Amino acid sequence: MSDSIQVLSIGEVVEKIIGGGTPSREVKEYYKGNIPWFTVKDLTYHRLSKSQEYITESALENSSTNLIPRGNVIVATRIALGRAFINEVDAAINQDLKALIPNKRKITAEYLLYSILHKSNIIEKMGTGTTVKGIRLEQLKSLLIHVPPIKEQKKIASILSTVDRAIEKTEAIIEQTEKVKKGLMQQLLTKGIGHTKFKKTEIGEIPEEWEVVKINDIFERVTRNNDFKDNYPVLTISAKEGFVDQKERFNRVIAGKSLEKYVLLHKGEFAYNRGNSKSYPFGVTYKLNDFEKGLVPFVYFSFRKRNNIECNLDFYQYYFLSHKLDRQLRKIITSSARQDGLMNISADEFFNLLIPFPPKSEQEEIAKYIESVGKRIKRERKKFELLNLVKKALMQVLLTGKVRVKVEDEVMSQ
Repeated sequence: MSDSIQVLSIGEVVEKIIGGGTPSREVKEYYKGNIPWFTVKDLTYHRLSKSQEYITESALENSSTNLIPRGNVIVATRIALGRAFINEVDAAINQDLKALIPNKRKITAEYLLYSILHKSNIIEKMGTGTTVKGIRLEQLKSLLIHVPPIKEQKKIASILSTVDRAIEKTEAIIEQTEKVKKGLMQQLLTKGIGHTKFKKTEIGEIPEEWEVVKINDIFERVTRNNDFKDNYPVLTISAKEGFVDQKERFNRVIAGKSLEKYVLLHKGEFAYNRGNSKSYPFGVTYKLNDFEKGLVPFVYFSFRKRNNIECNLDFYQYYFLSHKLDRQLRKIITSSARQDGLMNISADEFFNLLIPFPPKSEQEEIAKYIESVGKRIKRERKKFELLNLVKKALMQVLLTGKVRVKVEDEVMSQ
């Protein structure tokens, strides 16, 4: 084979494309086997050997699914368009996936995988459908990719898989550290540090030295505030991100004459979301950290520390985020929501909820422990983002022929 790069379609580099299916759900025995059965729910990593569900030989024989020999590329053609992986074990697939069997004389499975992942945005845009988007087999087969000689393909795949392994390792560290943080919060926010004697209270067992107080004893509610002199961001609370700028500006709120629907929150003050939606779920409480000031909806319960109280705000930020209030809230809130989409809890009910009050020095120490784990998570997330940027940049130059990789590890520009 020459050293030139060919531009070929997916259909030209694969021997065949195999579809899948779903064994009857009515026959429960079908799903008690040991054959991995992949669906879009399994599309987490680029190489998979385990699936969420397993089927039997009988299920394989009595359905439209097919057994795909290990080492081939499986791509989503419905729902999760543009996502793909290599099956590291013989496995069956459902109807949302297609298995690409590469022509080994033309292309390696690993290089084909990365070529498809590189085209993921294009594949996603090709999707059609109202509720569930999909692409036709003809569209997938007509997708064009750059195909260098086999040895160069292997080198490119080796480079990208090295980055992939670093990404997966970092992701695993993040996941494990988040579990450590959750466990640490569970322990420290109820048992404190170094205590040996505990007492039973309305909020559960806590150290003898701790007090139980009402939210209202420590915090006061922030109501409407007319101190609107600048262009403040309009903020909402996301369960994953905290306060999010909705990209609406102060003047837009003024123009809509809806200023009375907002409260001006200052840095270090809290907001409790009593709304109930998928993106902004009920009960999430955050302290404003990343903005000096911001407008939040009046339907939030906004509150600040009382001037005469000595406490650590970070401690209470972690306490509110730990779902420690859930048991009390469940006693107050019925299963039904009001017509305006708000859970039926009043300000009086919220501010009368009970919370622990450890000595300030212990609050600070607990917050410091939890924050140290949080900082590590942030560092790993930044590393994760950087690795993904590196991978994206490498794919852009290596999979398009802009940069050629010689087997001798030298790189030359075309």
